[in-house]
Amino acid sequence: MFKFISPFAKVIAIAGALIATIAPLYWIFILSTQDPAASFGQPKFFYHPNFSAFSTVWSDRDFIAATRMSIATGLFTVSIALLVTIPAAYILTKRQVRRKSGLLGWFFVAYLFPDFIIALPLYSVLQNMGLYDTAIGLALAYQGFMAPLSMWLLMAFFKTIPEELGQAAKIDGCSEWVTLRRIYLPLIRPGVATVAILVAINVWNEVTISLALTSSNPTVPIVVSAYKGYAALRWDQLSAAILLSVIPVLIFSTLAQKQIVRGLTEGVFN
Repeated sequence: MFKFISPFAKVIAIAGALIATIAPLYWIFILSTQDPAASFGQPKFFYHPNFSAFSTVWSDRDFIAATRMSIATGLFTVSIALLVTIPAAYILTKRQVRRKSGLLGWFFVAYLFPDFIIALPLYSVLQNMGLYDTAIGLALAYQGFMAPLSMWLLMAFFKTIPEELGQAAKIDGCSEWVTLRRIYLPLIRPGVATVAILVAINVWNEVTISLALTSSNPTVPIVVSAYKGYAALRWDQLSAAILLSVIPVLIFSTLAQKQIVRGLTEGVFN
């Protein structure tokens, strides 16, 4: 498809993509390391950076607490999503299920629901259960759209495994659970890792549900928005908080890049 594109055009396209992704981060870096007064004028691109805003944000107890809350919520969300959707995706893919098309259609529609549709009903439910403003309560709320996403992705990975393997295991007397655990799970390990990574990144950046279902224990995006202030906008601290919240995702995505590409290539796009 791309063999007719000249090498120069390819270089221009790649350079444009790099600029489009790096420029916003560099602009935020400039705002975080310059005098806040410079933000109201014309920020300089070459200057001596001042990193005091980063130390101010990192010493903020609210930001540290929010980071812990986001990490705990991400771990709970990924664990619950995989625990529920791996067996479900296996059954829907490898076994005959009544009204399967209707179930799959519902999972697709459920993923498209706006976030506030999930947040508003769960507000009173989590309060009555004593899970409001907790990481586990927030993780349960996230299943409303993370479970359908995980389900669709895992089903794509299960479909890549030949039916003969499951049939051979059944002939040898393996139960459904043993077949799933010993035959299928080792083969879809890249897919499970891919789903876990994508769910974790989505949860880390989520705002609407976190804003509705937390108060004294907010997540990182909520605390970052608080740096706007009421009477003044602290550009340097706000930008530093944004970069600090983005750095874990960048590091995590970079380290897991090969796993994500391998999983998506072998599963979703196979």
